[in-house]
Amino acid sequence: MLMVLVYITMDAHGLQDMPVMLSLLILFRWIQLTWSCRAFGLVGEKILPIMQASFSAHIKGILVVTFCILLGFLHGAMALELGNDLPQHYAVVLGSLKLLLLGDGDGIDVTLGLGNAEEGNPITFLFLFAAMVVFCVCVLNLFIAVHGEAYDSAQEKAFTTFLQERAGICLHCLLRPSWPPRCCQYWRVQHRISVYICLQIFVLAAWALLLREESINVLAPTALLGASAMLGDAILVQRPWNKTSGDKYYLWMCYKESFDTAAQNAERDAGQYAALQAAVHGDQFNVQTAWRAVPDSEPEGPGNGEPPSRP
Repeated sequence: MLMVLVYITMDAHGLQDMPVMLSLLILFRWIQLTWSCRAFGLVGEKILPIMQASFSAHIKGILVVTFCILLGFLHGAMALELGNDLPQHYAVVLGSLKLLLLGDGDGIDVTLGLGNAEEGNPITFLFLFAAMVVFCVCVLNLFIAVHGEAYDSAQEKAFTTFLQERAGICLHCLLRPSWPPRCCQYWRVQHRISVYICLQIFVLAAWALLLREESINVLAPTALLGASAMLGDAILVQRPWNKTSGDKYYLWMCYKESFDTAAQNAERDAGQYAALQAAVHGDQFNVQTAWRAVPDSEPEGPGNGEPPSRP
């Protein structure tokens, strides 16, 4: 909707007027779209471990250490640049970030040339060596290792986390306003998806036509679009029960539709059978060991001294 609005109003409003706001809005919209995909099984089990690993408690400590050491080297590089008659702090910060985070060759040249030392001096060389060993080799590798460990830990619980997240989304939808309202209990929609699609097509057409009319304030089509979105969402989350039956209480459970109880029972029975087999083998071994320990003076079993066979 935002891109359509920008395209329609591009003659009256230039994108160069507010480029920062547009850039931030586009970035957050893509992040929001990615986060919305967590409800689908195809990508939900991949997105949630990444988000959990990035914001887990295990990574907070190494993140603080990495950030502090990074700022320390940036501050030190800017201090060495004060030896130059015309300090270029922006170029120094950019080159230092290239060196510390990317290991770029331009960053090495910038670091060696700190303080108007074109080919470098012992101070800039030692600073470069310390930055590469301490930050690039040690700190960054530790950060990657801790982040990888947090991701592996989250990946082990990916399926359970995905089901919990989907259950939370279902609960959030159940708590939203739904159609019909309490004052109109019997105005129920039979074909919700078809009605929703027709409603949105009609409203989008009216919205585009209203935007073309210069005499109409832009708040009118915006309000129409917002009202249609709210009404459509209320129709989609229409409850399958009648609200007049307030004396009935229901327990709703969220579960995987493809969950097979027979497979779960078979797996449980297989585990119990394996445990029983192990117990039987253990009993047989104990009986044979006890039989061999019987003195020779004791009466032997049938045959040539072997333990009696099981019936």
